[in-house]
Amino acid sequence: MRWAEILIEIPAESSEATTAILLDAGCPGTAETGDDPRVIRAFLPVLDDLEPRLEAIEDRLAELPAFGLSAPLEMTLKYADEADWANEWRKHFKPMEIGKRLVIKPTWEVYEGDPSRVVVELDPGMAFGTGSHPTTRLCLEILEELVRPGDVVADIGTGSGILALAAGRLGAARVHATDIDSLPRKIARQNVEANRLEDVVLVHEMEDFDAAARDCDIVVANIIASTILDLLPTIAPRLKPGAAFIGSGIVAERLDEVAARIAEVGLELVEVREFEVWRLVRALRPAQSHSAPSLAKG
Repeated sequence: MRWAEILIEIPAESSEATTAILLDAGCPGTAETGDDPRVIRAFLPVLDDLEPRLEAIEDRLAELPAFGLSAPLEMTLKYADEADWANEWRKHFKPMEIGKRLVIKPTWEVYEGDPSRVVVELDPGMAFGTGSHPTTRLCLEILEELVRPGDVVADIGTGSGILALAAGRLGAARVHATDIDSLPRKIARQNVEANRLEDVVLVHEMEDFDAAARDCDIVVANIIASTILDLLPTIAPRLKPGAAFIGSGIVAERLDEVAARIAEVGLELVEVREFEVWRLVRALRPAQSHSAPSLAKG
């Protein structure tokens, strides 16, 4: 498959909003270089819908000044094959210490830091999720705090599998993961094998996930606000009473919508964490909950 490489030169103040626009358009991830201005690099598959996606990105970038942000200085487009795409990511992906206990380490790198840290081996391939993006870091940090030995965790929109792997490394007894696209599911399974977590982390097809991911202690979804809004009615009944939903990938201006939907499905919003434009929410299913809808069996 060929990929369209999008290069956007942008003042630093607009970089987070630009990243959100690119992810919302379907880019698997982004990489940034430079300080101010910055160059944001992202990729889209060369398919029939490429042109309307690019037009939508341009339209939304043009609207940034209406929100008090600077417009891009330049946007260029190049084409690359899958090998070029993967090699470009490798240049930017180095071992990262996250939180107090975790290390995210590319499979091709050596980590020589704190031996007491929990190491997650990762090759993101063509999938989103290296730990460098603020939304992923927020999730990793809160999983480090919340996961307890024996927990059942569900990861919706798993991408490279990074959050599912971290939960497994942190002591979860079972992690159910899935993604809407088949390629991330394949990559996540490869990462599960690389970490020797096949007995803990299960990467399901969508239909199998629906049946398996029930009675969870934690459900995490690092996606985008619009998808979280759609999925919350199905997420709430997956939680045990007292269990936690973690949602990330939410831009600040959509936080109120997400908070309202959380209340609608019978969950209680207990925490909001932020990193620049991004927000993470933690919500609990009340210990005596009667308002969350039920998942149909079958």
